[in-house]
Amino acid sequence: MITQNITVSLDASLNSTITPSQIDNGSSDNCAIASMTLDETTFDCSHIGENTVTLTVTDINGNSDAATAVVTVSPLPAPIPTSLNQEFCLVDSPQISDILVDELSVLWYRTNESSTILQPNTELETGIYYYATTNGNCISMRAAINIVVNDALTPTGESIHYSCTEKRQTIADLKTDQDNVIWYDTATGGYPLDFSTPLSDNETYYAAYVSDICESAYRLEVQVVQRYCDVRIHNGVSANGDGVNDYLAIDGVIAFPDNTIEIFSSSGMSVYKTSNYNTNGNVFSGYSNTGYISKGVQLPSGTYYYAFIFTNYENKRITKTGFLHLNH
Repeated sequence: MITQNITVSLDASLNSTITPSQIDNGSSDNCAIASMTLDETTFDCSHIGENTVTLTVTDINGNSDAATAVVTVSPLPAPIPTSLNQEFCLVDSPQISDILVDELSVLWYRTNESSTILQPNTELETGIYYYATTNGNCISMRAAINIVVNDALTPTGESIHYSCTEKRQTIADLKTDQDNVIWYDTATGGYPLDFSTPLSDNETYYAAYVSDICESAYRLEVQVVQRYCDVRIHNGVSANGDGVNDYLAIDGVIAFPDNTIEIFSSSGMSVYKTSNYNTNGNVFSGYSNTGYISKGVQLPSGTYYYAFIFTNYENKRITKTGFLHLNH
């Protein structure tokens, strides 16, 4: 007996049928062959790979002999990817289910040899992924797709932003070492804030860098601390005890305790002088405390001039001069 190995493919119904003549490779008998039979003739998806079959030859006298051969059932052909190279942004948390393929029923693998099927929610990494199509119980050969997961650089800069209370700063005033950033009020997700959004004291904002391809997945955290960057000196004092403008008000002075103020009459004489203004009731309310007028004497209504000196956050001495109107 002489047999031969053969390779077959499944048809559209996912079956393949063979005959003894396909396995026989020229068997002969002196008394003539009466029949040839195979122990297995029909193959389906469960037979993909090598299968051993037995060919039995019987002559006209009832004598028989048998030999084996290998029938290899070819797997379904590999799918053709929509795109061999696909790119994603890390900030979007791409998953297996985001890879574009034309087929509806597919299985994903990390390597061409792996038997571990990746779940649809598996997070993507840069590298090659393999997929096979399924048809009933049949699984095709695998096709490869190259995946690139891009990320933009994380912005850098100061972690605290000192916002000037008197300037009513907005998102546009926040700074990083890079341009092309957008701001959020959450560390992940959320919606970009409009640049006109006012800054809130003790609020934390998050900067993401936007490149030509992606937005950065990781954000720079910046806490806003509001404080006065300068002082604003009011120019009216009505020391009549009605609770309105009863003393010389200086907005922001509490932020600069290292200060002195001196007030002069229209003739240039010093009538009031103190340091640490606006602390513990230490304010000018229309009474003298120095100069040619006795201390504690109510000053006459009129125009007076002041010189206010304070140390700012940069340890610089700042001098502000101006006039004020005193009325009783």
